Order: sequence, then C-alpha cells, then structure tokens
Amino acid sequence: ADEQQRIKEQMGLSDTEYELRQVDYMEGHKFEQWCADLLEKNGFSIIQVTKQSGDQGADVIAQKDGIRYAIQCKCYSSDLGNKPIQEVNTGKMVYHCQIGVVMTNRYFTKGAKEAAEATGVLLWDRDALIKLIEKSLKE
Repeated sequence: ADEQQRIKEQMGLSDTEYELRQVDYMEGHKFEQWCADLLEKNGFSIIQVTKQSGDQGADVIAQKDGIRYAIQCKCYSSDLGNKPIQEVNTGKMVYHCQIGVVMTNRYFTKGAKEAAEATGVLLWDRDALIKLIEKSLKE
C-alpha cells in the first residue's frame, strides 16, 4: 500500500485516477471481478460473476433495490460499438434480469448509444466508473 501511495504522489494522480490506470491494464476476468467489487461497494448485493465461457452475454449479475441487473464488463483500449449492447440484451433475458448494463473503462460509439437507446440498455462509461469509484472511496 505504501508503494502505491508513493507512485500516486510521484505521478500526481488522485486515488480515482490511479485506480483507473490500474483498470486500463486488467485482463477480462480480472476486470469483471473488479466491477463486481465496485458494485458491492456501491450498494449492490447478491453479486455473481458468471462463468468465463458461455456467459450468455452477462459477466456479472447483481441486485439493487430489488432490481436484477445483467452486466457486461468490457475493458478495452478503444471505444465500444453495439455488439456488447446486443450481448447484454440477450443476457438480461437469459438471467431473468430487469436491466441490462454495459460497464467499460472507455466510451461508446454513436452506434452503441443508438442501440442502447432502442433496447433500454444502460451504458456505464469511464465517467460513470469515475463516479462509482469516488462514491466507494468516500465510504
């Protein structure tokens, strides 16, 4: 932990910026687990990370205020198109969830936003992650 603090200070990064830098280098399954932990810190419960292959379009299933969320987690180096929106829309039905979400460390293309609007899928981009991280750090 002291090493992390030293690096943060040297680079002039806030806790949130440092956390996002770590996230940007995560492989898929580690990012899914990180998302699950972040959701828990933000009041979600009954969190389940689905199996790595054949997840049917949902990496994490979580609940908040009695509502079930199917969440597709994408840690990419470029912005996301509409494929993850289509996948999580399927996952939402397969896992009997009310809401589908795509969580990413990046942003979404115009096509992705249009697909999300048409399907009712929520898009949680880098800005949304920042808010969730900041909220979890205040706890």
